[in-house]
Amino acid sequence: MDNKIYFLGGMIEKYSDDTNDFFYLDVSKPFNLDSTLPIFDLSNDARYIHPHSYGVSSICGPNKDMIFIMCRAFKDSFSYRFINSKEWVPGTGATDIQWLSAVCNENGSRIYIYGSGYDDNEYFMTILYTTSWISVFLDKNNNNIMNYLSLAILLPKGRIVYIGNRYIDNELVNFRNIHIYDTNDGTWINMGTNGTIPSPRNLHTAVLTQDGLIIIYGGIREMRPVPDQILVLDTKVNPFTWSIPNIDPAPSSAPTSGHTATLVGNYMIVAFGNYNHTPQNIVYSDQIHMIDVSEKNNYKWVKSFTPNNTYTIESASTTESASTTESASATKSANATKSPGAAYAAIIGGTTCVIATVIIIISVSYLLYRRKRTVIYAPQAKHAINC
Repeated sequence: MDNKIYFLGGMIEKYSDDTNDFFYLDVSKPFNLDSTLPIFDLSNDARYIHPHSYGVSSICGPNKDMIFIMCRAFKDSFSYRFINSKEWVPGTGATDIQWLSAVCNENGSRIYIYGSGYDDNEYFMTILYTTSWISVFLDKNNNNIMNYLSLAILLPKGRIVYIGNRYIDNELVNFRNIHIYDTNDGTWINMGTNGTIPSPRNLHTAVLTQDGLIIIYGGIREMRPVPDQILVLDTKVNPFTWSIPNIDPAPSSAPTSGHTATLVGNYMIVAFGNYNHTPQNIVYSDQIHMIDVSEKNNYKWVKSFTPNNTYTIESASTTESASTTESASATKSANATKSPGAAYAAIIGGTTCVIATVIIIISVSYLLYRRKRTVIYAPQAKHAINC
């Protein structure tokens, strides 16, 4: 873990093959987005993992020192644990389940996994016990919640908030109402919200700040970027309240959908995705961008990252979707160029004491050599948590 953002897996367009490439971005060091990024290849450590492009993941376990990944390849499901940053250990998976989000509870004993059957007609909440690797399936969609809920964030007191994405008939969810799962009694709550209601969207991301604000970035509707690209949901009030912060114009290469997002201190790190998103023109991003969210209601795009020994990471983000990418290959290197993207992501954010721990497990095809730049698409993550 140790102040690293990990990337794993992916699909490549040329051959429509899934991958198990594995690398990380070191966030313990200062860096500038215009310079070489501290990225390191670990693909050899993941050579036994099933190549994949769908999955969810979570930092969990009694000591919050294990990465859990659950994936489905065709009709087969599989799962792994990454222990002590050295070894991937296979687990057991449920057959014909497409997991859409995974959230670790506060003490690390359980992971709450939301998913669908192979035909997407039924949705499930499953509890995975991290020490025994036993899964328990709960009632199917009690309270008749049939949404494709894949963006999940853990709030205090064991509440999991699901924001956006689509209904089972492909209608986008109205952001006026959000779904909350209470892990204490296993019930669903449908909460109405106040404030400026966001445009419906999917392929967006969300992060949770220490002061209880969920920051939403990006998203598309009918294959076009939504006008309100950045939003804030205040979870400290009842009902939750939406607002739109001020922010300077985004860089032309900033993604509008399919990206990943993680909050590291006051930096919202946005990686990969696509921009200029229209039905006729999708431009895949090979870059990382950052938003400084230190000033409430006034955000700004920045290029320099400075770590702080006292920062913590409150969450990371997610969306659902699928797309393919240009072909790429992974090679070992101590340094790398601006990271060229990813596909089908699952993100994890967590804290270890006061030292930031960021782990993103993201479906990705990655190229380390500057001499062979390949652009990869990263349609955002499958879940968001606050360990």
